[in-house]
Amino acid sequence: MVLLTVVVGSAGCGDGEGSVGPIPGSLSVVPGAELVAEVGGERLFQARLEDADGNLSLVTDATWSTSDPSVATSLGGGRFRAAGAGTTVVAAEADGLRATATLEVYLADPVEEWTAGETYTGRQDYAEYIPGTLPVVVSAPHGGLLEPDEIPDRTFGVLATDLETQDLARRIRAALLDRLGAAPHLVISRLDRSKLDPNRSIEEAAQDDPFAEHAWQEYHGFVDTARALVARGYGSGLYLDIHGHGHPVDRVELGYLLSADELGRSDEELASGSLAAESSVRALVASSGASLTEVVRGEQSLGALLQARGVRAVPSPSEPDPAGEPYFTGGYSTRRHGSRDGGTVSGIQLEHHFDGLRDTPENRTTYAGVLASAVEVFLRQWYPGLLPDG
Repeated sequence: MVLLTVVVGSAGCGDGEGSVGPIPGSLSVVPGAELVAEVGGERLFQARLEDADGNLSLVTDATWSTSDPSVATSLGGGRFRAAGAGTTVVAAEADGLRATATLEVYLADPVEEWTAGETYTGRQDYAEYIPGTLPVVVSAPHGGLLEPDEIPDRTFGVLATDLETQDLARRIRAALLDRLGAAPHLVISRLDRSKLDPNRSIEEAAQDDPFAEHAWQEYHGFVDTARALVARGYGSGLYLDIHGHGHPVDRVELGYLLSADELGRSDEELASGSLAAESSVRALVASSGASLTEVVRGEQSLGALLQARGVRAVPSPSEPDPAGEPYFTGGYSTRRHGSRDGGTVSGIQLEHHFDGLRDTPENRTTYAGVLASAVEVFLRQWYPGLLPDG
């Protein structure tokens, strides 16, 4: 956060010579900006005094005020309560010093009914949701390009953008619509990964910035909404989280929350163990009556269907495990929105190599069509009766 400070000094006149009196220090308000997403929500600010030697101390007897009481009212002691939508300046005064910060109250427009094909966005358009009519949710957390000044750059974690994955996700939606006459639900983070990483817990994803935290909540709220609509309309469904990787082997990595070592087990061990309950396709294995082996690397697995269409994939019948090469098992979103921890919507993380697949618009369109074809067969095999006839 930027600390907004005001420095006040005193000056006097001596025996014809100018002199500068002691500078009492500078006052700041932290955090420098805050966000509330509901009327009645409260936020606490602190006034801090830095003396001439750089020593910091809390000011407990500051007088607090707000420039717009219709947005937020002061409860005293630096605490403010949201009253209505807008932005107000909160101020602290102490010992002749004054410092300010901003408090925004953002109230999203209520949605009574989600309309398929309409685009819904959150605050500042950082998160986007297009409802669909298929039992499929597609998300892209790492392909955003927005770098707003109000959100500081993240200082730890992975910061690189998954190039063209936002565009790839949109082309996958278009390919499924063209193929089936119906579209999946689509959720996009438009923020660059340097500002927000939705595929991490909120602590790492947003790193204590209120605007990034709100965007994270909106993104996952949209996915939660999409999954709920799929479950309500179809009983079950499939969640596909779209990513890009830079590993040395050009193949699509399918993540089921199974480690490379776990995938390295024999078909019998994979099928007979308790790993299905720890996977992101837990509900699918249970509802289909098939084994985990059949679902993740059998002849009708998504990896097999991609391989049959000329796209190398792991796990699959011909590449049942990563064979010692780098491999993404699935991340926060697959854990949260797949069925490992409950629910009827199972999830798969898809990590895509760049050259020949994500690198050009033509290749992205071609691959989107291939994936749409594979997903259709996968759904007809494992979710019979849910797709329109065709």
